[in-house]
Amino acid sequence: MSKYLYETHLHTKGPSACGVTEPEDYIDAYKRAGYAGIIVTDHFFNGNSGIDRSLPWEERVRQYCSGYERALEASKGKDFDVFFGIEYNFEGDEYLLYGIDKDWLIAHPEIMTQTHEGLFKMINEAGGLMIQAHPYRMRDYIKTLNLHPECVHGLEVYNAGNRPEENDKALALAKEKNLPCTSGSDMHNKELIEKYIADKSFKPGAVVFNKRLTSIFDYVSGVKNKEHEFIN
Repeated sequence: MSKYLYETHLHTKGPSACGVTEPEDYIDAYKRAGYAGIIVTDHFFNGNSGIDRSLPWEERVRQYCSGYERALEASKGKDFDVFFGIEYNFEGDEYLLYGIDKDWLIAHPEIMTQTHEGLFKMINEAGGLMIQAHPYRMRDYIKTLNLHPECVHGLEVYNAGNRPEENDKALALAKEKNLPCTSGSDMHNKELIEKYIADKSFKPGAVVFNKRLTSIFDYVSGVKNKEHEFIN
């Protein structure tokens, strides 16, 4: 049976201030690595965003979505899927949001002022998916550990940027709470996926399906219903 690998956590240069790789440059690298597609999850305005926060809301959203849109355009004719997501920050604890798009964001500027419960309600009502990213990550820019398993649909239990013990704790929490598990590379620089291709010196993450996804909503429903596997 064919397996379809999807990168679920990826940042592009421009929309993410920490992004190194231009959106277009990811496509061939991930395709050569055996992936069926990527989900672009640039840092939103309350995280490490590269978008000028003084811009009017609609223009901010348009510029934010440009990383995804450029990657999507570059994928045309290459038998490779590109979908849209967001990485949303709450003072250190971050969430991957799937199933909302540019038009939804333009219509919902109140997304910026939500509590954890309020954000989960908004995403859930939109038919989307909310995953806590790297739940146990501790770094100099993360001052406290904030876990919110009651306000998510699932947990990212493998993040290539995490220490093994941090990923192990996330997997244990997901099992304890019976939550769906996801896996992602937290990619900022395609040189890492090139290392995987060359000599397997980098271990990327992926969510794996038995069938090709036709939209981000296939990903949303597949994770919610645990119709997927994950690399860890």
